Amino acid sequence: MLAAESHRAAGRLDKAETSLRKNLRADPNHARSLHGLGLIARDKGRLDRAIQLLEKAVAAAPLAADISCDLGLALKAAGRHDEAIAAQARVTDLLPNSAPAWSNHGTALSAAKFFDDAIASFTKALSLAPNTAELHYNLANALLAFGDPQGAEAAFVRTLELSPGHAGALENLSCALKEQGRLAEAEDLLRSACALYPANSDLRWNHALALLMSGKYPEGWAAYEARRAIPGFAIKAQPLPPWDGGDLAGRRLLVHAEQGFGDTIQFCRYLDRLSSQQGETVVQAPPRLLPLMRSLKIKAEITDNAKAAARCDVEAPLMSLPHLLGPAEPFWPDDGAYLAADAGRTALWKDRLGKDRLAGHDGLTVAIAWQGDPGYRADKTRSIPLAAFAPLADLPGIRLISLQQGPGRSQIADVPWRDIILDLGEDIDRDGAFLDSAAILATADLMITSDTALAHLAGAVGAPAWVALSRIPDWRWGAQGDSCGWYPTMRLFRQETPGDWGSVFNTIAAALKEKLA
Repeated sequence: MLAAESHRAAGRLDKAETSLRKNLRADPNHARSLHGLGLIARDKGRLDRAIQLLEKAVAAAPLAADISCDLGLALKAAGRHDEAIAAQARVTDLLPNSAPAWSNHGTALSAAKFFDDAIASFTKALSLAPNTAELHYNLANALLAFGDPQGAEAAFVRTLELSPGHAGALENLSCALKEQGRLAEAEDLLRSACALYPANSDLRWNHALALLMSGKYPEGWAAYEARRAIPGFAIKAQPLPPWDGGDLAGRRLLVHAEQGFGDTIQFCRYLDRLSSQQGETVVQAPPRLLPLMRSLKIKAEITDNAKAAARCDVEAPLMSLPHLLGPAEPFWPDDGAYLAADAGRTALWKDRLGKDRLAGHDGLTVAIAWQGDPGYRADKTRSIPLAAFAPLADLPGIRLISLQQGPGRSQIADVPWRDIILDLGEDIDRDGAFLDSAAILATADLMITSDTALAHLAGAVGAPAWVALSRIPDWRWGAQGDSCGWYPTMRLFRQETPGDWGSVFNTIAAALKEKLA
């Protein structure tokens, strides 16, 4: 075993594996050899095989806490959260006075989004090792995710007292401050943290978001470029040098969509500003979004070809254009709406919706959507329970048309006023993202939605839209005000208290009542 451990420590994984397999030939249930082979498989990126070997090792040595711990870590990495929690709980049973054991249990619970239980585990760990910075940091992150920014702030501050300059604590403390509405403090903290760690792309990225939220657009977009250096960020790497905003004469630029559909819809307005460049432009967009993108009035090739880079000389992610081209501040194109619904499709939906009027609700036609992508990190605060829309259902002369698709659509069956909702979820956008939705918005009187891609679609096609926002929304909506510089046909309705959608929709209902008067 010593030879195998020595080889593995030195990175000679194949030699370590050979040594351990020799042990298994003598004893197929040798727990430490199975454990070592599991760790080697994990190191080689063979996670499923690692779990198989570690499970065998645990079966052979059920009282070995370190083996159960490593199994739990591997299961967590594989997204098998319930099993990971069970493995780490076994470790706490074996080592009830071990702070690391309770901490690992807490991280497994956090990964499964059981934040209240995670907080209890981290608190137990801290009772055993109260002056451990990383334990306070873990607790702070769980508190922040649980929705307790004040508690998280205190735990992050304690982390920094024990470990001054802790980069993660500085970054996430700024999030706790932002969630409390203390935006200026968050921005100042991030500015100082970036000066302390100028190479830390996560800190620079968060600083960019704080600057953009505060309306400091030129500085914010420059800092936004830090996302290029964040591993795993939603930008596809391109085998081309980045464009610096200079003369494109004689060159072909690849502009590639990034992040979500809403981001692409919002920022494709900048593509028109490339028309003054002497070079050529190729726009690479997601296949599902391509038909809608082709309604852009631009002199550029729009494609979903993953190999488009081979024909280009330089590249730029779509959301780098505000920094490279400007204007940095929000702007609305001079010629108005920059995306358009298909005229033929609009006529078809106008006819269908005219025939599908719900009894007693044939007045104002209001399209609604409430749920965004549940995988988005801030979805917990931006998406809205459909039940919160109830004040709209009480208004006479309102007909609700659901454009909700995917997650959240099942909520329709749970509201007592479901019979006044015309649910189009399965019938729309089958042949391209938002094609039917855009046509429906062209015939509806109003769109009322949470912060989703449909909000950007409504704005981009120039349809009236009311957007309900959380107390601290995404940076693009700013921190205050009911108008939106990105979309002149949009009105914003903001929470005054975190989580209070009731007041927001009472205000929306009152505004709708005025429209009906």
